[in-house]
Amino acid sequence: MGIVLITAPSGSGKTYLMNLLKRNYNAKVTKFIGECISHTTRKIRENETDGVTYYYVDEATFDKMRENDEFAESVVYDGKLYGITKKEIKRVLSQNYNVYIIVNYDGYKQVSNAFPDSIGIFLHMDKKDCLANMLLRGDTIDDALSRISTYEEEMKNRTDYDYVVKNIRDKENETIKIIHSIIEQNQ
Repeated sequence: MGIVLITAPSGSGKTYLMNLLKRNYNAKVTKFIGECISHTTRKIRENETDGVTYYYVDEATFDKMRENDEFAESVVYDGKLYGITKKEIKRVLSQNYNVYIIVNYDGYKQVSNAFPDSIGIFLHMDKKDCLANMLLRGDTIDDALSRISTYEEEMKNRTDYDYVVKNIRDKENETIKIIHSIIEQNQ
């Protein structure tokens, strides 16, 4: 079992695709992939659940965890703190799953340095589709424009990953087949 690091510009469908991958393949292949849940200081969105989507904590709690060296990675993204604990990675690996972790570029570098055998997958969509996805999921126009402002910079880093996969609107099932194939090839 291995660690799969997923990075993508905001709105590229990374969370949706990985949920689709879990739903489609965990039903067919016993314990194919499990998710590490990040801690974050951002506000919970409608239809998200604490302990399922993220562990939502305040800045003081996050800082204390960082001081205690609990994180395998921690980053600031769009002014909010995000991090994956070492304990969380070990929890999912202990269940004999491949582990996937959604990280930004800095998080990718941190985790891949800590776990050199991890696989890096950069997902992306056209910028206009990313913006549309953010608005459809309920982001305000100001939040969506703020998040999309890093799109070009994030795209520059894609060559640092082991694989680059384009997610095309309404072809998500094709995208998850590609991701599944990448993971299987690297087991």
